[in-house]
Amino acid sequence: MPEVVRGAEHIARYKHFSKLGSRWTVVPLLFCGGAVLVTLGLAGVLGLLGSLSRASVFNPPQWVNWLHLSFGTFVLTVASIGNRKLQLSLAMLAAVAGTILGLVDLLARPAAGPQNGMPALDDPSDPLTHLAVGLLAIWALHNCRRKRSTA
Repeated sequence: MPEVVRGAEHIARYKHFSKLGSRWTVVPLLFCGGAVLVTLGLAGVLGLLGSLSRASVFNPPQWVNWLHLSFGTFVLTVASIGNRKLQLSLAMLAAVAGTILGLVDLLARPAAGPQNGMPALDDPSDPLTHLAVGLLAIWALHNCRRKRSTA
């Protein structure tokens, strides 16, 4: 029969899980983001992404695959050997660009897309992905600021 944990014991047992979110800072963001960009870029360049799904996030133009691969390599390099100011700048770029690209594409394309020759937003996977990147970067920057203020 499983042991029943109650009250303070329960909180103490799972307290370390509540600290996982505070560990999400700029360097983990850059390592994860760079790895994802390199993986997506390489899979796209090799022609593997299209076979995964018909979602727009997996079928970008070829130049976008090369951009993801190149920028991902740069991000991983900065995460590994870059100085703190450059790391923070890249995280800020991810926060601003990801949030703006995601919101603009999500909100403006249904109205402006068909009028300007762009396809309607049938698949929101690409703008939602960019929006998630922006929010993850904001979270990492917030945790860095919070850690700096308590130090």
